[in-house]
Amino acid sequence: MMIMSLKWLSYLLVINIILGAPIDMLTNTYAQKPEELLDWGIEVSKNTFYPGEPILLTLKVRNATKQEVKVNFGADGIEAFTMEIRDHSNKVVAKGDKIRRSGVMRMGLVRILPSKVGRKSIVLNQWCSTLLPSGQYHGICGVEYRLRYESRSHKAGPIHITQLEFDITIVEMNRGEFKKILEQLSKQAFKIKAKSRKELEDKRITKEMLAFAESDLAVPYQLKLATTATTTWMKWDAINSLVRSGTLEAAEGLMQIISENEDCRECIEDIKRETIDAIYRLRETGKPDIINATDGFVRKYKRPVLAKTVD
Repeated sequence: MMIMSLKWLSYLLVINIILGAPIDMLTNTYAQKPEELLDWGIEVSKNTFYPGEPILLTLKVRNATKQEVKVNFGADGIEAFTMEIRDHSNKVVAKGDKIRRSGVMRMGLVRILPSKVGRKSIVLNQWCSTLLPSGQYHGICGVEYRLRYESRSHKAGPIHITQLEFDITIVEMNRGEFKKILEQLSKQAFKIKAKSRKELEDKRITKEMLAFAESDLAVPYQLKLATTATTTWMKWDAINSLVRSGTLEAAEGLMQIISENEDCRECIEDIKRETIDAIYRLRETGKPDIINATDGFVRKYKRPVLAKTVD
């Protein structure tokens, strides 16, 4: 009886090894810790920037495994991030917490093939203003991400955390050069027809750079984005930047958007309430030229009650 039991146990052990082998091969890589799977880095688009200029950051994630890894950066691909900018004395001069959004959005999933580098570009100004005095600054990008292979039964896997650091230099404003930068971004955003997925993504990120530019020079482009952007959220981002510009040009442009679409209200249904509210917000600057120019508008259009946004 003991001999039979030993033989039976040996048989079961062999069967388990055979059946388990493919599973082990599949999961062996994933048994490692995430920090062993991925090598993180961050790049700044160039060396120097003008105050308020949009700064493009590119995360580079190397997949050190022999299998594909999918990194999830959350809703709209921005939910994973927090930002800080510190000055030479290590004082925090700008800070941006997590941005949370609702509604139907694309999933921020980056697919990285074995032994390859995945890239994810984001605009720093979406979290932190770069309207800073001239000088050198140190940036800290916090990332809370998930790995798709860790998801089980429609449940998201655990959150992993990493921190990336970078340096930026802000120089004295040169409006002529800043204008040229915005004009070049505009050519890429509005005139180049995307022929591939990469070109489409490059075009989208260029539009985001225009949407978050912090300058009155960006107002014409942000007014265009307010009606032509492919997502409602980008339209709202452009409108919020127009309000921050605090200019008469922004107020007049927003009023024009409403008046030109008065007979086709569904054309701007996704931004109409936000556009009207933005004009009221511009009036709150107290600038006489804006108040005078918008007096007739606010008599005609009552300020809407907006739901609080998630971010």
